[in-house]
Amino acid sequence: MRSRFLLIPAAICAGTVAGGPAYGGAFYLNIEQAQQLLFPKASFEEDFHILTDDQIKAIQTDSDVSVTDRKVRLWKVSSGESFYIDQVIGLNSDVTYAVGVNSKGQVTGIEILECWEHYDQVRHPLWRAQFTGKKRGDTLDNGKEGIEKISGTTLSSVHITEGVRRILSTHAVLQGAKL
Repeated sequence: MRSRFLLIPAAICAGTVAGGPAYGGAFYLNIEQAQQLLFPKASFEEDFHILTDDQIKAIQTDSDVSVTDRKVRLWKVSSGESFYIDQVIGLNSDVTYAVGVNSKGQVTGIEILECWEHYDQVRHPLWRAQFTGKKRGDTLDNGKEGIEKISGTTLSSVHITEGVRRILSTHAVLQGAKL
């Protein structure tokens, strides 16, 4: 399979975020800020879950991604949608991100909360926008029809892509879908 990389223009890398360079890595958003970016003016109710062994097996089989944490950090949104917080491994540290999922099981968006990589272009809006509208079963693998890798932050972009695929399977399991 031939890989494609999303190349970020140098001008974007020269910008600043939270008072520092865009490529320096940092805390970018807290949970409440991410919630309001993905679901403006909505209210949220914490609905955390501990996955059973059977649920983990179903999620891993469906998504082809390992479940490394039994705890699902989920908030129900007043609009009937769902808001998830997840972490994946980047090059040198974890990347914490949020995923919004609508009532049809489609991604409404993702936001990066914390990324300490020196080249953190997973925060770029064009890269994150590739996830919008994706649902369980769609091609999310990095490749021709999937989410593009980002040169220079390949591990983070691949692991976030896998994490979103796992979240969509988790969402289906928590909604009672047969996988």
